[in-house]
Amino acid sequence: MDFDEIFEQYFDRIYYKILGVVKNPEDAEDISQEVFISVYKNLKKFRADSNIYTWIYKIAINKIYDFFRKRKVELDINEEILALECNSDVDTPLILEERLKELSLQEREIVVLKDIYGYKLKEIADMKDMNISTVKSVYYKAIKDMGGS
Repeated sequence: MDFDEIFEQYFDRIYYKILGVVKNPEDAEDISQEVFISVYKNLKKFRADSNIYTWIYKIAINKIYDFFRKRKVELDINEEILALECNSDVDTPLILEERLKELSLQEREIVVLKDIYGYKLKEIADMKDMNISTVKSVYYKAIKDMGGS
């Protein structure tokens, strides 16, 4: 697969994932361009034994982190996403947001990717280039620290 095919097939998908996090179309466009510049520069290094989308998405995650680090902004946890259908307690999203803020950055990222965005622990391990057992232990420790079961 050459770069043009990859760009055509994955650009929109990556753009909308990024837009969902940064909430600004211009920033999402800039970050998406940076992602595909990295893809272009590193395409020869891509190991075909892994999924190309996972590889591109991992690049996108890193570019999003860079974006927030440069601006010294933390990921804004959307209250809508945190709303729990099974509990009518109005304060629940705020309580969850506060508990997430108490976690380390790594714990928070894994919990948000798993519980808010719905990724499997194996997918998170691939995205973050971590061992699956490490991701599991970080996730379960974070849940315990947040007062989960």
